[in-house]
Amino acid sequence: MPTTPPHPGLLIVLCGPSGVGKSTISRRLAERHDVLYAVSVTTREKRPGDEDAKTYEYVTRDEFFRRLDNDEFLEYAQVYGAYYGTPKHPALSHLAAGKDVLLEIDVQGALQVAFQYPNALLIFILPPDAPTLLQRLRDRGRDNDEEVLKRFRAAKREIHMAKGAHAFDFFVINDTVDRAVEEIVKIVKHKRSGGI
Repeated sequence: MPTTPPHPGLLIVLCGPSGVGKSTISRRLAERHDVLYAVSVTTREKRPGDEDAKTYEYVTRDEFFRRLDNDEFLEYAQVYGAYYGTPKHPALSHLAAGKDVLLEIDVQGALQVAFQYPNALLIFILPPDAPTLLQRLRDRGRDNDEEVLKRFRAAKREIHMAKGAHAFDFFVINDTVDRAVEEIVKIVKHKRSGGI
């Protein structure tokens, strides 16, 4: 008969605006910390370089809404015209088995998680300053100038919303990826030890 783990896993939510470095931090955190990286389902088109970055499950809008109607998402949100959601069952199964689960999601989804799972650890990633964020958005080379400015304005709104929501446990500045990851690893260890 299988034994029940003494403690459920920790649901770790990393959130932040476009260009702040969430994907890079998430990958590094997954390498450093024994954590399941929750793959998002999305209706957006696949972009060049997606294979090298975060993995998505790409579905049609009809399929996305079928899953939504069947209550298959832990959280979901509409971002830049596309829908994103985190499949519920794999995440909850891993948590029940005592494994930590990492979500890399936007503010809308994070607020849903905060409401439904009050023991989740919510961390918002901030840029060092506005000019650095704008430069990072440009350096990605994915978007034209108009789209970069649109994402930059949206990022400022997201940061303002996150600070005003009082839902996030920590705000971590991504001045360098290594330092930000170190800080998050310490936060996770502290939470796991019952310190938060």
